[in-house]
Amino acid sequence: MNTYIASKNNLLQFTVNKKQVSKSKVLKTSILYDKIEATVHSSLSFHKESASLSFKSIEFDIIKKAYLNDNLIISNKIKKMSDTEVILNITVSKKEEKQNIICKAVFGYSLQKAS
Repeated sequence: MNTYIASKNNLLQFTVNKKQVSKSKVLKTSILYDKIEATVHSSLSFHKESASLSFKSIEFDIIKKAYLNDNLIISNKIKKMSDTEVILNITVSKKEEKQNIICKAVFGYSLQKAS
């Protein structure tokens, strides 16, 4: 089996705007998820067999709330890539304070072999 750990980092930065928050000015979970998913798909598009990947699992842990006008960085790193799977670690943090983590997630994909 050909397993290796990749160090490619993929970043997305954005500022939370009025359309992305609830009445209490908290970032909507669905918006955060969509932004995370976009960075994951961007990373997977570099995989030579990305069309053969199928969604396998997700862990999604919101640690803190993000608010209107927060500057956020979504960073994803390919943790594991093998003949059978790809696993990505995702971290969302405030731009000003990289230790101020808003959310952590892990996305797993299976590689479907052609018959």
